[in-house]
Amino acid sequence: MLTNGLLRDVTEEEVATYERDGVVRLRGILAPDLIARLGQGINDALYGQWEAEGIQTYDASATADQLDAAGVAVLSDARAKAIPQEKRGRFVSMIGANTINADIRALAVDSPLPYIAARLFRTDKVNFYDDQTLMKEPGTREYTAFHTDEPYYHLSGDQVCGMWVSPDVVTEDSGAMRYVRGSHRWGTFFKANVFVSQTSIGDLMPEASDEDNQVQLPDIEGNPDQYDILTYPSEPGDVIVHHSNLIHGSGPNYRGDVTRRAVSFRYAGEDVRYRFHRSVPPQPHHTYDLKDGDRIDSEQFPIVWRAE
Repeated sequence: MLTNGLLRDVTEEEVATYERDGVVRLRGILAPDLIARLGQGINDALYGQWEAEGIQTYDASATADQLDAAGVAVLSDARAKAIPQEKRGRFVSMIGANTINADIRALAVDSPLPYIAARLFRTDKVNFYDDQTLMKEPGTREYTAFHTDEPYYHLSGDQVCGMWVSPDVVTEDSGAMRYVRGSHRWGTFFKANVFVSQTSIGDLMPEASDEDNQVQLPDIEGNPDQYDILTYPSEPGDVIVHHSNLIHGSGPNYRGDVTRRAVSFRYAGEDVRYRFHRSVPPQPHHTYDLKDGDRIDSEQFPIVWRAE
């Protein structure tokens, strides 16, 4: 519940931008020492703790190769395909690194991030839900397919966000995040996908399935001119916050000389309740006992900000 390391407050204009667009880039809001700690935590998690018990990891590049070999369409483009195999990087991610990594845990629960969520939600209470650590190494060919976060969470409510924080300079060429402005208000519950492909996760994984009210996302990658797409490069110290229902994704890391690392921290506000979604892939670090309609306040999903 700390604001140490907050270089400035969230402005009312930024709150209004988040509400209207579903995403806001908070420039230069976190202190350098927090960003340095985040970078160390990411490196330790992905290179030193990859085999930790009870943590879900994904090698999306390997998944892309498997899907391609099976005849499943994988997002790509000519520039990505031109990256030589010997210079190809990996797209990897880890869910729940906060449970094994002290640096990522500190950013999740003891940094200014929960306060930022409270400001954007206009709420007096914030819970931490989870985190995803992501890395696209130099020469990563894979896209992050456009998707929304809602079908990956056991939550219902409007006050759910992801905070994308990178210790690196991120450009459009290295995989800057892209957002479909205002799509959080479309009122549509989209199917989850496997990130490297537009194919529904329910069509590929027996342990997860699509829900009756979920629909397939449109082909945004193939028709970008038909959508209001915001591309947000970022600098160390920036925080990009998006609504869980906002459509977002990113391109390959075409650069051969820089790594794109980030953690997406997930927070929930006062109006959020537990709701089981069968489209959510199993997460072994989730050990809670909640029923539909319950508040999520628990050891698993702690309250990390409460107004005094």
